[in-house]
Amino acid sequence: MTRAATLKFLMLIVLMQFAAGANAQAVNVLSNPGFEESFTVRDDDQFVRVAEGWNPWHREAEGENAFTWELIRPEYQSASDTDESSHIREGEYSQLLRSFYATFDAGLLQEYEGVDVNSWLRFSASAWVWSSKLDDPLQSEADGDVFVQVGIDPDGGTDGESEDIVWSEITYELYDGWRDFVVVTQATAETITVFIRVLVGQPVRNNFVWLDDAQLYLDAFDEDVVSSLAQGVGPPPLPTRVPVYHVVQAGETLDDIAAHYGTSAESILTANNLSGAHLVHTGNQLLIPGGAQPLTAAAVPDADGSVALYVVRAGDTFYGIASSYGIDVGELAQMNRGVSINLLDVGQELAVPAVPVLPPSSRSYTVRRGETLLDIALRFNVSVEELASANNISVNSLLEVGQTLEIP
Repeated sequence: MTRAATLKFLMLIVLMQFAAGANAQAVNVLSNPGFEESFTVRDDDQFVRVAEGWNPWHREAEGENAFTWELIRPEYQSASDTDESSHIREGEYSQLLRSFYATFDAGLLQEYEGVDVNSWLRFSASAWVWSSKLDDPLQSEADGDVFVQVGIDPDGGTDGESEDIVWSEITYELYDGWRDFVVVTQATAETITVFIRVLVGQPVRNNFVWLDDAQLYLDAFDEDVVSSLAQGVGPPPLPTRVPVYHVVQAGETLDDIAAHYGTSAESILTANNLSGAHLVHTGNQLLIPGGAQPLTAAAVPDADGSVALYVVRAGDTFYGIASSYGIDVGELAQMNRGVSINLLDVGQELAVPAVPVLPPSSRSYTVRRGETLLDIALRFNVSVEELASANNISVNSLLEVGQTLEIP
């Protein structure tokens, strides 16, 4: 055998060994990752039927004043490909979580033993979300603000509320189609736990989430390689242009706002489905067409105290911070231009709205698409009759997008 042939042969052996090692690592180590048969009843409750290998978990509402629809345990059921209304990613079954006029923070978990401490872990799962106040199974209408996450407790805990869990970032809502979620971290113990989490924010009529195709890989790669793999199988990227919203301040006119964003008053009215400038009032949240950024502004505390600083804590997400200040992700992103909404660091400072202490009678709310008086009454813990009376309208009134309601 010539020297060249010998070198080619040795190179072939090395490549074969590398491929064999890679294939050995690329093994999904989960039990029943496809949520196939059989499903068993848990806690003697026929409404909690969970795929073998998995265990249910849910967060309960705190305090005696919680609503009857708030943070209930969802119904867990098997979904079969023989049911036309079910969604199956692979195989013949998937796991279904659902609620009827109720919110929940719940999901599934699975423990895995025999992990090398400090080794890299990559966990992913697929979810299909249908959330609607109507009964058309093909389309989500006036959804319940549903988000899905996957997580890993690198220390093997089984508490879904533990601060030790490393969660995938909440980005934006996506309905009526399969989406993959992924998280990557390092093990700190020989036993680790993976979690799938579904968060339902509004008690609409139908909240259905199908789970399938879970994968846990134990990868002996360095951090850069694992991060690139996570990006390759993770959620689709956010839109390059984040939606921009503006909250109308006292004394502002529509022309002032248009000039501030370099657009026209007519474009703002069209983007918000408004027929005239007379419908724009203080406190309204307006979508700025085209995602235009303000021509002048800085993400620093304003001298007048309208903006404050928030220091990121462990477990915080961009969505969670926005929600706690009563704004959406787009508006918080506008206030913090240049900040990655998918990667926050503990101790990082974000610009947030200053929260003045307002008397209850001064609260106002801007109606969004598809909302009813009942939806808004439930959100603010008031009765429909009280809400209607405070706004001099009938309990059966149809609301318009952009309409301002006083909250009693």
